[in-house]
Amino acid sequence: MLIRCAYKSLCQRALLSGNDVVLQCDHPKALWYFSSILEEESLLLSSVSNVKKLPGGAVQLINPQPSQTGLYSCEDNDGSLVVEYEIDFQDITALHITHKGLGQEPLKNETLNLDGKVVVFTHWEPWQDCSRCGEPGEHKRLGYCYIEEPQEKPMPCKLYLGNEKVQYSRMRPELQVEACLVPYNHPKEIHQPYFVFDIYQPGKLTNDMWLTCPLASIYR
Repeated sequence: MLIRCAYKSLCQRALLSGNDVVLQCDHPKALWYFSSILEEESLLLSSVSNVKKLPGGAVQLINPQPSQTGLYSCEDNDGSLVVEYEIDFQDITALHITHKGLGQEPLKNETLNLDGKVVVFTHWEPWQDCSRCGEPGEHKRLGYCYIEEPQEKPMPCKLYLGNEKVQYSRMRPELQVEACLVPYNHPKEIHQPYFVFDIYQPGKLTNDMWLTCPLASIYR
């Protein structure tokens, strides 16, 4: 997933851990720094093992973890700020999954007392495309934990809490599934790149196995 932000701006996002993300920075000699919500000192991002610098200045975070929640700053070679991203990587292992067709309910808004009353709620993304066309399928949407104070702009939960150690079961991301039916329209032929995939047949002695689908993403 590609995340963009306007020049010299700070953009705040909630995302899911375990899913690759690319942070855009339009400067070929960009220097990236990371400041964790738990630490004040910034770290040169090139020293982090799961970070890959891309041509043009962007960086790719591979399998980001909740511990990588914090501030990502892109600077030019003179030390001037180009763009900043404040990202809350919410724990995908705590994902609350529901299906509307089965009558399953998403998490309800709840009020907490954190030096004053705040509301914990789910900020929903738009529904993604239907998995099939011309026949019944399913589509999904992602929701992220947000906290809102009265008269203040809502913030992703971990970014709001900072280094406060608050354990609360409501603070988790969500995924909602729903049945869908869209008509089939004959697409125009377009040039598509092709990929070669390896095929592996498990033997009888094989135990657990982790299957990875190239280019797959929970964001689409």
